[in-house]
Amino acid sequence: MPGGGHKFDAAHRAYLDSEERRSYLDPPSILRSFHVRAGMHVADIGSGTGFFAIPAAEMVGPEGRVYAVDLSPEMLEDLRAKLERAEGGNLEALRSTEDRIPLPDASVDFAFLACVLHELAGAGTLLEARRILKPAGRLGIVDWKKEESGFGPPKAHRLDEDEAGAVLSDAGFEPTRTFEAGVYHYGIEARVRRR
Repeated sequence: MPGGGHKFDAAHRAYLDSEERRSYLDPPSILRSFHVRAGMHVADIGSGTGFFAIPAAEMVGPEGRVYAVDLSPEMLEDLRAKLERAEGGNLEALRSTEDRIPLPDASVDFAFLACVLHELAGAGTLLEARRILKPAGRLGIVDWKKEESGFGPPKAHRLDEDEAGAVLSDAGFEPTRTFEAGVYHYGIEARVRRR
């Protein structure tokens, strides 16, 4: 699989919530581009410390639910500390592996992977995203453009939009829309391919 499983180092997790990152990656705007709205059930896969999950929880409101899914206990610990100080209670942090997301089949309207696709070592996470999506559910991908930016993952680990589309297709998804998600990122929306 292109990208090859290079993971973000949890020791640098403070950067995930930094103002610098917010200057080039705007969670509310990106989530609106994916039509996240009140009442939806969302799985933020590879949620880290909640950079997208927390704004998503605000957008889905009290009738919705956000599952912040990550394989790093350190990331989830930081997120849970934030949740203790927050109001609302519609965001749940869940530990996963690359091949198992602890959610029932057909339980979410939207599965979201931000800056995660290039880190995957195989198709397991995408197959799990497909499993947990409702029949009319959608997958949203945001990832790094395959160009030098002076920060972020090395260019060799990044996927261009065509490579990302091929990875999604191999996992049973059909990309339906691509868009600019900031200066350094693109977005792809996909649906489960019907056989």
